[in-house]
Amino acid sequence: MKLYVFQVAPNPTKVRLYLSEREISGARVEVEEISINIPEGEAKTPGFLKKNPQGQLPVLELENEIFITESLPIIEYFEEYDPQYKMFGNTSEARAISRSLERTVDTGVLIPVGMTVHATRSPIGLPPNAEVAAAGLRSARGTLEHLNALMSDGRSYLGGEEPNVADCTLAAALQFGRFGRLSLLDDLDHLAIWDERYRARPAAKNILII
Repeated sequence: MKLYVFQVAPNPTKVRLYLSEREISGARVEVEEISINIPEGEAKTPGFLKKNPQGQLPVLELENEIFITESLPIIEYFEEYDPQYKMFGNTSEARAISRSLERTVDTGVLIPVGMTVHATRSPIGLPPNAEVAAAGLRSARGTLEHLNALMSDGRSYLGGEEPNVADCTLAAALQFGRFGRLSLLDDLDHLAIWDERYRARPAAKNILII
């Protein structure tokens, strides 16, 4: 299998963190990582567009030229491919809670942080847009405040005492925010503690660079 990624991009980072968590837990999946230089336009070349017509990352290439796009379906594929490690959880209730948390973080933090970064310091050269940046920050801040309140019960990670995919998503979003020089955790003490805790994990140290 081949996984097409770009190092700081949040959605590929989410998948890479998931795979790193698997590896640390002894459930490594053999995947060849191939870096696609988004700023240089490599994701828009005819060859890559055959893999994903949207020209976006990540993309997982299976045998027989089968391509899986979007971060969550890729992670779900790995959950089924090797079920000895289930980061979504082992029961229907645990999986539903994990997916709900992940979608909250993705739509409420990762996407608006991406909007803000691309409207202020876009790595692909998009023009600045103060209105879009402000709207993105407001949206992300609201969700981060909700997550901060969730963490106030003393839990170690978003879903409890062990990390799930939502933690990977949040870590990826915050790294992209740091790339964009955003201050996202001001006055959010519980999330700041979570951030230090998650970034200290061996799985995170293998992937996060900012």
